[in-house]
Amino acid sequence: MSSAEPPVGPVPPPLPPDPPRTFGGRTFFGWIATSNPLYVVSAGLFLFGLRVSFDPHDPVTGSWLLMAGLGGYTLLLAAAALLLVRFAGVWNDVRTVLLLVVLMFLATSVTFDDLLVADPARGALVNALGLGFAVAVTEVVLRAIRLRLPAGFRLPYYLALALFFLYPILLTPYLHDPRGEPLQWLLWGFSPAAGLFFLTLLPAVRRGRGYVRGNGSPWPWPFYPWSLFVFLGLAVPARAFLLCWSFHLLDGGDADRLVFGPYFVVPFGLAVAVLLLELGLERDRPTVRWAALAVPAGLVVLAGVGHSADPVYVGFLGRFMARLGGTPLCLAVLAAGAFYLYAWGRGVALAADGLAAAVLALAVVGPDTLGWDELTEPRFVPLAAVAAFQIALGVRRREVWRVLAGGVVPAGWAGIAGWRGYVALRAKVPGLDYLVAGLVLLPVALLVSLAKAGVLGRWADRRLDEPAG
Repeated sequence: MSSAEPPVGPVPPPLPPDPPRTFGGRTFFGWIATSNPLYVVSAGLFLFGLRVSFDPHDPVTGSWLLMAGLGGYTLLLAAAALLLVRFAGVWNDVRTVLLLVVLMFLATSVTFDDLLVADPARGALVNALGLGFAVAVTEVVLRAIRLRLPAGFRLPYYLALALFFLYPILLTPYLHDPRGEPLQWLLWGFSPAAGLFFLTLLPAVRRGRGYVRGNGSPWPWPFYPWSLFVFLGLAVPARAFLLCWSFHLLDGGDADRLVFGPYFVVPFGLAVAVLLLELGLERDRPTVRWAALAVPAGLVVLAGVGHSADPVYVGFLGRFMARLGGTPLCLAVLAAGAFYLYAWGRGVALAADGLAAAVLALAVVGPDTLGWDELTEPRFVPLAAVAAFQIALGVRRREVWRVLAGGVVPAGWAGIAGWRGYVALRAKVPGLDYLVAGLVLLPVALLVSLAKAGVLGRWADRRLDEPAG
């Protein structure tokens, strides 16, 4: 080998390239590409710009201009989704874009509230046109990007859109009497109606993930299509509030008062709990089932807070209690108990404990209990029912702790009742404490005498010496 030849040996690996600049531990442009927030920022700025650009005191002209602006921006978003999928093959951001399209539909439905108040006939026509526009854009986008939305999901989606667009029309015949009962019940009724429409998803839930297999997108179940209904579900409480704000037109000093209360959304929340329960059962996910069991408890808490002394609020609340036979809190506890009974029948773990908790709550929540600061004295019948239920369930399942827990309830109630009776009797017998103390000390003194004489010790020795048998 000549000295001019290069040495033979392993070739060192090339040096790695310099790492790219990062933003928060990951590449900034990678974050933009996979979690692009600019669509949301764009939509927010556009909505805000529309809102501040038109005269709120001219609902007819302003509503038409807002409709044109929202419709045009919605078409731009739909075109962006088509461009991303058909020409760029990019699906990462399309779900955000499609949800923003739905947001534009919902914003459009709210835009016409002022027009419905000022001109009900024209407002009803525009709302119907808005619903037709939403359905048409949805169908065109789904077909253009070849995304399959099965009928079990498509029908509830269109029912939800119809509720947002058409339900306000039902209110217009009663706007002349804002203190009348029909209008106030219709304002409350939006939440139950939304709950019933969402329950039409039950057939799709029970068909499972296979129902959307091969939908044309890379999105996994349940992100598609459940993200759509999570979005719509979040919009329901907001729309329930805005209906009361826009259509309960009081005059004079009551103009800013609202009939709305947190208990308005309880019926819709119960429907969501049913859907979560069925999803957890279908996928065999304990965490989803536990979340479903937690929802009614949260709704019970919600029903007992947020009450106002405002006369407008109190006026409908009184009608609510008179018609339905109880306060929102009492009815929420009863509804939660019914849900836990249903879940127990479906074989869900912990549902029996939820049912027992609901019955136990009825011991201190009566038909007139409005808030958590108005709980009644414990009543015997619910306590006895919970005790009997826990003991029977403990014997059936051979769970000693449950039997003991069932025994604690009547024992505690008996102790409380005995003490109250003692206090009442002491008010009539001034020397009762001394009488009781004297009676208690007598057997104690007798035992001390027996112990000093060794009688107790001899008795104990004889018991220990007896053969076991």
